[in-house]
Parts: sequence; C-alpha cells; structure tokens
Amino acid sequence: MPSGCSIRALWIINNHDTVVFSRRFPVVEKRWRSAFKTENESTDPPRLPTDQQLAVAFARRKRREGSSRGYGLRVAQSTKGSDSWVDDPITRHIISLSLSEDDDNESNGKDDTNILWPIVIHTKALYHILVLPLVEPREMKDFVNLSNRSDCGSAVGEDLSLSSLLLNISSITGLVHL
Repeated sequence: MPSGCSIRALWIINNHDTVVFSRRFPVVEKRWRSAFKTENESTDPPRLPTDQQLAVAFARRKRREGSSRGYGLRVAQSTKGSDSWVDDPITRHIISLSLSEDDDNESNGKDDTNILWPIVIHTKALYHILVLPLVEPREMKDFVNLSNRSDCGSAVGEDLSLSSLLLNISSITGLVHL
C-alpha cells in the first residue's frame, strides 16, 4: 500500500451520541480492503460500521474510558484490550472503537475484525469529530498485540509502544517512507 495521508471515513457525533454527519471514502476503503485481503488471505475484511453501530460503539467507549476510567491512562478499572490498558496519554486523541455487540466480548481481547483503529478524535463544544485514516494491516495487528499485552506501557528499550507505532504511520504524522 503506498504511503500517504488518506481518510477511510469521517463522522461527527453530538452530545446525545448520535451521528449528525458521516462520510465514507469508497476508493480509500477499497485500497484498505485489498491490502487486508493480501495480508490475511483466509479472512474476509471487515466493513465500515453503519452510523448506528458507530454511535453505539462510541457511547460504550465513553462509559468505559471516561473520567472515572482514567481518560486513556491505566487505572484499577481498566479492562484488557481497552485504550486505557495501553496506558499512553496519546489515547486521549487517538482512540479505538470495539464493534462487538456486547461488553463481554471486549474483555476477551480484540482482533482486527471487530475494531476500528486509529480514530483521531477532536472534541469541539458539543461535538466529537472522528476521523479514520488509512493504515496498513500490519500496523493494525501491531496495535491489537499491544492492546492485549499484560504489562503496563512499554518496557525500557522496547520498540513497540503506541506512540512509536503512531509515529511511523504516515496518515497520522505525514511521514513519507522512502
């Protein structure tokens, strides 16, 4: 997949957890699905969620990751696989959404067929703007592995941390790989 800054989808959600605007970019989505099929030969790539599915997942995340849950930093109430489990302050701005139907599935860990990541979130007044950029499937797998580790954050000298993973994603930083 060529590097660049491409957006798969954009959503605006109001304070009542309702999607008031959404836009999907079919050409970019087709590129992602093609790359996913190449990387995972036996797995059918997941489709983007409907507005209703996204609103439900976002509301569930707000309950799970709100102020009493550390706002993305690991606290006693953090669940394995959640953004706060990764324990990186960047999860206040770059989040994941689990598309599983119930909260029980979230505690069993994530896989790359029921998760949207990385979602860049910006909150302005009563609205949340969510942008889903194009990432390579291997970067998605790295995030899934990172979010299911038992340790807190990254170990000293270890390359895989959320911040270092995001730094190498061109759609997040504008980095061009040569």
